[in-house]
Amino acid sequence: MRTSRKLTHVLSAIFAILAMSVAAMAADPGVMIGNVPTGTSTDPNPSGALVEIGSDMKAGSILAYTHYTSSANNSSVVDTRVNITNTHPTASVVVHFFFVNSGCSVADFKTELTQNQTYSFLTSDFDPEISGYILVVAEDEVGLPIAWNYLIGDAFAKTAAYSVNLAAISYAARWTFNTQGVTGTPAPGTNWTTPTTTVNFGGAVGSAGSYDALGRSFAVDNIPSRAGGDRTVLVHAGVKGDYVSSAGGGTTAYFGVLYDDNETGLSFTQSLGCAATAELSNTTPRTAPRFETHIPAGRTGWIRMYATSDVGAAMSMIVYNTAWGTTPSTNFHGAHNVHVLTRPSAAQVASFPVFPYELQTN
Repeated sequence: MRTSRKLTHVLSAIFAILAMSVAAMAADPGVMIGNVPTGTSTDPNPSGALVEIGSDMKAGSILAYTHYTSSANNSSVVDTRVNITNTHPTASVVVHFFFVNSGCSVADFKTELTQNQTYSFLTSDFDPEISGYILVVAEDEVGLPIAWNYLIGDAFAKTAAYSVNLAAISYAARWTFNTQGVTGTPAPGTNWTTPTTTVNFGGAVGSAGSYDALGRSFAVDNIPSRAGGDRTVLVHAGVKGDYVSSAGGGTTAYFGVLYDDNETGLSFTQSLGCAATAELSNTTPRTAPRFETHIPAGRTGWIRMYATSDVGAAMSMIVYNTAWGTTPSTNFHGAHNVHVLTRPSAAQVASFPVFPYELQTN
């Protein structure tokens, strides 16, 4: 029996609707990065306004070093060298370092960067026996965040298993340069009227205190099989939160899909702390079948994951091989910040303590 042309058209329309429904359900939540044409909500528009997410390929006013580690008694093996540069050709700036550990507690110090100055230190000298992330905020002498899109940086982290470099993620101020990031500018020589101030990651462009957005959904690409000794470590930095008490916004719940190189996906859930590292294995994340079955010897995969609530963070990945120290010529290792797919629809708030630091130079 022949199928009528009308029935064929109806069936085709139904299949098309189902396909669009699946695509809609599979879409990552949050606001698409890039730029969106007027009247649409999904398609990037390269000819539009500037991208509003943090990036390790530009200068900014806030830097996120997603991972550091250190040892007081074995710093020759476990340590991190942090580097930061003020690229402004004529002016100095105060930089406020916040060290956040896995329990979300914060330690901090300030220093001045003169024009064109680069500054390096070892975390074993400043925060020994701790692993976590570092946030650096450009401030004025009063202690208020300022628009100072001249900071760049990176960090070299080493352990017994690996030695890698990660560029700092720069969050550019989204308002006029060299101005304070809060309203109610204090008079010269006076202190800020409250002990804290807040800023927004992903706030309205042009508003004081607004910086580039954090990411909500991420792509972790080119994950190698564990069968050959390769190991992949996810690095999570909450960034948002209260740097007066506990930073990073606490634990974030993620939903993800682990794809093999045949496009077959396995879903999972995973919670990551404010300053966390998670080595991918048969138990992290827990998939059915397990990680090593899904990505066997000689194969690769990738992960798409997003925060289940409308919150943002920064993420990186480290890849190393267990035989690197003995057969380095046959293995690879390295690290990079992962790709951001979407950002939260709501601005992510961070609170900082305010106290003065006197500039010694102009």
